[in-house]
Amino acid sequence: MMFEIYSRAGRVEHIPEETSVTVGVFDGVHLGHQQLLSQMDGARLVVTLTAHPSFVLGRRQSEYWLDDPEEHLRLLFEAGAKYVAVLPFTQEVAQMTACETARLLYGRLNMRKLLLGYDSRFGSKDHDDFDSLPQLAAGLGFTLQRGTPFTVDGEPISSSRIRQTLLEGRVEDTAALLGRNYSLDGTVQHGRGVGHTLGFPTANICLSGTRKMLPAHGVYAVCVSGDGLQARGIANMGAAPTFGIDKPLLEVHLIDFDGDLYGRHTTVEFLHKLRDIRRFDSSEELQRQIQKDLDEFRSYEL
Repeated sequence: MMFEIYSRAGRVEHIPEETSVTVGVFDGVHLGHQQLLSQMDGARLVVTLTAHPSFVLGRRQSEYWLDDPEEHLRLLFEAGAKYVAVLPFTQEVAQMTACETARLLYGRLNMRKLLLGYDSRFGSKDHDDFDSLPQLAAGLGFTLQRGTPFTVDGEPISSSRIRQTLLEGRVEDTAALLGRNYSLDGTVQHGRGVGHTLGFPTANICLSGTRKMLPAHGVYAVCVSGDGLQARGIANMGAAPTFGIDKPLLEVHLIDFDGDLYGRHTTVEFLHKLRDIRRFDSSEELQRQIQKDLDEFRSYEL
């Protein structure tokens, strides 16, 4: 089993000190993950998987993430990790038992403490020896601990709970669980030019290649940043049925902005869903609705 190990300075070949380790997918590095890392001491090392086990093992049909790979590493370091060990999750890794995995962490990552999430388990279910971990820990000489859950509105935070808020377009609830606004990154590309003809020019954000889950289709209040840009706006996330387009698009009209955005890498943060997407019978009707959206955004900011 091969790890790619990183510190804040970049990739490292070996760990020179004893570590406190935790293991998981950590999709989105949400407030529950941040709470778990805060319970670690010493040299905090996070082992993060490159794929969702449920996807690799065929229990889930699609694999959408709450972060991108570079964002994932950055968020783990911001949450307090000193080292991050990236582990490719394959069928071979899935067959390793919990004790086999712990022995590897002890030897390869200089682990002397292993912190588990409040409800987490790992290792092969076909050859389950997870309950033998305390005996292994005593024999090898590492400490085994359980973290405590972090709850919002009386319920523990989980990545699946966050995905549900995105499916429903409840991006304010998403932010409350992540500890930050949900965002999508992409490069501004040339679009159809329709927004300009309507008097509301848009930046068309290319989302090809992203692994992140898209929020529910709708019109959102957003913040846009990147390459020196800081702006507010409204975004159409999804289809454009008025113009016969049914594939997902992210088109953003920036408020009080006049400039060339083509080729800029941007981050779009979703603040609030204004309305669902619908088809309009005329361009004039769409223009009136966009103006209403802008007025609602301004009242939302107040």
